[in-house]
Amino acid sequence: MVTVPGARPITAPGWTGQPRLDLGLVDCDVHQGIKQPEDLYPYLPRVYREQMIEQGGMRIPGSGYFNVPQNAGRTDLAAANCDATKHSTHKMGNSYEQLRDEHLDLWHVDYALLTGAGVYGASVLPDPDFAAALCRAFNDWTMEHWIARDERLIMAMAVSTSDPRLAVREIERIGADPRVRAIMLPTGNRMPYGNRFYHPIWEACERHGLVIGIHPGNEGAGLAGPPTGVGYPTYYIETRMARPQMAMAHAVSLIAEGVFEKFPRLKVLIDECDQFWAVGLMWHMDADWKSLRDQTPWVKRLPSEYFREHIRVGSQPMLEAANNEQFLCMLDAMHADETLVYSSDWPHWDWDDPATTFPKLPEHLHRRVFADNAREMFGL
Repeated sequence: MVTVPGARPITAPGWTGQPRLDLGLVDCDVHQGIKQPEDLYPYLPRVYREQMIEQGGMRIPGSGYFNVPQNAGRTDLAAANCDATKHSTHKMGNSYEQLRDEHLDLWHVDYALLTGAGVYGASVLPDPDFAAALCRAFNDWTMEHWIARDERLIMAMAVSTSDPRLAVREIERIGADPRVRAIMLPTGNRMPYGNRFYHPIWEACERHGLVIGIHPGNEGAGLAGPPTGVGYPTYYIETRMARPQMAMAHAVSLIAEGVFEKFPRLKVLIDECDQFWAVGLMWHMDADWKSLRDQTPWVKRLPSEYFREHIRVGSQPMLEAANNEQFLCMLDAMHADETLVYSSDWPHWDWDDPATTFPKLPEHLHRRVFADNAREMFGL
């Protein structure tokens, strides 16, 4: 295990405040984003650079829903240098210095996974060649402007799933770099991720030890399906509440289509889709699989066993139970010591810091959620 001396979580609920010599905090969802499309021009082939100039941008499709109020953001933290009102929330995430000062240093983060922003929509663009070029450019930009500046940063590389051959080519290009620990995909796509169409990508990920990251994005946009199982809602909050539907659909698909039997070393991280859905899914799928397993004979174990071994769930947005007893019961029911990892979702308006999000946890569970589960998943 890599040791990082000096990792000292601050005194706060759930934290001891004592110095640690090993990993104390791994953040599995930190967003970095470009300031404008021009940032990617140096990394793009001339034909796509000229198209972006002529057509006014990256042509990433949007869902049409209003997202976040201009002034939304956290204002409850006492630390003067962590005041979200000092920055426009629509520009946060564009500055490494801001991430360093207001998150990495403040909370003594040992490792943070950069999960990207702005290119999730590449997978639902109609032109797979442009989508692949866009992902390649964003990866090169991230490595030069973020990864190279701080050894605490690790990277979930962008790939487009519209052409698995091109996705594999990008994984082969940079997947062996020790700073690259995952790929990042959107929840919104044309098919759930267990489908055999994607299996060449999963084979490349397993070969390079890369985690498959899944994060909200694209639903209802471009070539993707609608954001809910019953179609298109009216308001953004409805799409947010539908994220567990998408998480469950991908998790069930990965298990039912035998992905973890075919690729037994593969790990999946599902970020920003809540948590409690994992409990009901494991219970329900175990019960139904007993009666329906003749349809999926390659699923050789209880679905919950595959889930607990291969799928990890990010803690943001952390569900807020009526009391701590209910909260801890939920953690127990989802086997949080195996399946839950800390994710801040920094710098979004609803991001979760590591100190005030959870009540005080038992020491073993605390270490599993905030460090060990992620350390094992990423091979840190």
